[in-house]
Amino acid sequence: MIRTGKQYIDGLGPDREIYIGGRLVRDVTSYAPFRSVIDSYAALYDLKHDPAHRDVLTYATGDGEERADVSFLLPQTPEDVVRRGDALRLFSNTSLGMLSRSPDIMNSQLAGIADNADWFRQWGDQWAENITNYYRYVRDNDLFLTHALGSPQTDRSKPSHQQKDPSMNVHVVRETDAGLIVSGAKQLATAAPLTDELLVWPNARGLVPGDEAYCVAFAIPVNSPGLKCFCREPLVTDVRNAYDHPISSRFEEIDALIVFDEVLVPWDRVFFYNNLEAATTMRFMAQGLALAHHSTAVQGVVRAGLTAALAYRIAETIQIGGFPNVGEKLGRLVAFLKTIEGLVYLAEHKPAKTPNGNWVPDRDAIQAYNVVFPEFNAEAYKMIRRLSGAGMMLTPSLADFTGPGAQVANRFFAGADTEGWERVQVFKLAWDLVGESVGQRVLLYDEFHSGDPMFFAANYARGADVAEWTSLLDGVLAGGADLYRSGRG
Repeated sequence: MIRTGKQYIDGLGPDREIYIGGRLVRDVTSYAPFRSVIDSYAALYDLKHDPAHRDVLTYATGDGEERADVSFLLPQTPEDVVRRGDALRLFSNTSLGMLSRSPDIMNSQLAGIADNADWFRQWGDQWAENITNYYRYVRDNDLFLTHALGSPQTDRSKPSHQQKDPSMNVHVVRETDAGLIVSGAKQLATAAPLTDELLVWPNARGLVPGDEAYCVAFAIPVNSPGLKCFCREPLVTDVRNAYDHPISSRFEEIDALIVFDEVLVPWDRVFFYNNLEAATTMRFMAQGLALAHHSTAVQGVVRAGLTAALAYRIAETIQIGGFPNVGEKLGRLVAFLKTIEGLVYLAEHKPAKTPNGNWVPDRDAIQAYNVVFPEFNAEAYKMIRRLSGAGMMLTPSLADFTGPGAQVANRFFAGADTEGWERVQVFKLAWDLVGESVGQRVLLYDEFHSGDPMFFAANYARGADVAEWTSLLDGVLAGGADLYRSGRG
């Protein structure tokens, strides 16, 4: 099944427990600050029904009668990896790479987890069957998932069972014939109020013996009784137009803390529990998880490309590209872009075969992307600010270019070869991307989306593939070693 945007919106339903801005919201479609991003998600669903994109964004499952979103695809050939990349680029281009939790992100992650069903099997056949069946359920119903992995920021110096309030973090309260009863809280669940399902598992760090009750992984509908979403303050509460706010008018994703108040998780939705070893190693499952990072990497390339193009347009609009200091910034910016483009290209064109016979992007290249992209992003934002200068702060509204002062505004806000409204539009995009709160939120998200950058880079260093260059190094050193052993000085 491929859902339409309307089917996605209808599925949100008036039966949720969402707390935001001092209000309890049951019907998220009626809450004004959510409407623009709901429409942006819906547009991605509708895109799959466009005849021009259907074959790129969907694939046949089973006997070929049913189709599914390509981001669910477990590649059977190296060419399928490239095909997934093409679809992910189309999704990301549509959202300018600004929806950090678009449906394809978690589709890809769930596909990667399903490819590792045998990892769950080591704890019991039922857990492997549960994850496989859940993957098929989400794929066949074209559902929208998010996840929640971290615990609330209370006392990070102590494990869960030693907290002042040990019931704070998500834990199993008791078993029943119907399933597990869980309570506690999880963060950070981006887009949770606007999704269909929530995937929950423990963050690997900080779990110690005594934390077994907190070692549980499961999936649950967002409208489950007892599940509450506590959202951050909306960054956009007014209706915005695409001229004055080209990004924040469409892509203000919400983030939430999820509270479980004695929520029933049916047994077929449980993937493991009371299992310290599983909880501390799930984050480091094998190659299949490269599918998850593939989506975010493609999204990052799209946003990086937009940023680089914007920098060039700023320089062109006010004719500063000929200055050496500006040329250096543009050169560095586009070099960063080509670097991450190259990593994603390498990942897609040097795929690896998983133990299950599926193909995934090269994990080493994808992990390298995750290390360097946050630094690129921060540097790119800084360059946009430097190039824009005061022009990014002085941006009248669309109404000023269509109202009684339009003629004067168009004259005095003009660029080198552009009318005032055109130059200001470029700088408004710059502000929305790197100055507006929505853009700043995405910058922070990128820095931590794979976890703490220090731990991620350290873990990458332990597993990175430098075998080819180690062999070269050993050859160089071997010559000197031979001289030493022969006694010739």
